[in-house]
Amino acid sequence: MNYHPAEKEVFALLLMLKAYFTTLAGKRIKLYTRFSTLEWLTKSKALFGRAVQFAVMLSPWHLVIEKVPEKDVKFVKLLLSTVTSFVDLEDSLAPVAPPSRGSATVRMDPALLYARLPIGYNGVVLSFDGSAKTENHGGYGSCSWILWRLPEWTIVTAASAFLESTTVNIAEYTGMNQGVKATIDNSIDDLIIVGDSRLAIQQSLGVIACRKETLQTQLNHHTELTANLRSVRYLHVVRDYNAAADSLATEALESKTSR
Repeated sequence: MNYHPAEKEVFALLLMLKAYFTTLAGKRIKLYTRFSTLEWLTKSKALFGRAVQFAVMLSPWHLVIEKVPEKDVKFVKLLLSTVTSFVDLEDSLAPVAPPSRGSATVRMDPALLYARLPIGYNGVVLSFDGSAKTENHGGYGSCSWILWRLPEWTIVTAASAFLESTTVNIAEYTGMNQGVKATIDNSIDDLIIVGDSRLAIQQSLGVIACRKETLQTQLNHHTELTANLRSVRYLHVVRDYNAAADSLATEALESKTSR
């Protein structure tokens, strides 16, 4: 196809909308893009040529467009997160991929690592988050945890804690472990843990090694807690899809109070 990359992006979007029309019709669709073309097509009043055709074909759709640099961390995380499933890709590369520094000695099947929630899933989901200031800015932090009961998305419990001295990773672990404690206190046996901390989730799964003593303490505590559950699964998401827990943690960080 002898087209500009921005045009190819529009073609790809149109093909996707056509292929999944019944699923996406009437939905609000958020798009991450490297170019300004899509936003220009949906907002400009001075289009001409092929751009007019593109604009007409996209006009029935409710598109929310966010432009991000290709090397932007947020864009990379979106591509790597389980919102965009990478299981098949990881599985195909596993036999030839060399182990990276700090990786676990035993490779696990990526298809077994991450939970996939079917529509109408009935059960409990834990979302957690943690944040911290650097030592130069106080070295304090916060964490949060929310238990949701699906499919209604009713809140079983929601809490946050101010941490006088912590790091981001310890704060993330603390939020996750407090959430598991709340799960046990509510006599829940099966749990899916959702968060935007790839480190905490993958260390819990044994995908990457945990070498820092402070994190090993948190990981061991997590292992002890989850041993009380009948089953536990994990799902890593980008921060945009962990907004509720992120909001609670941010509030605790700014107010320096637990709730």
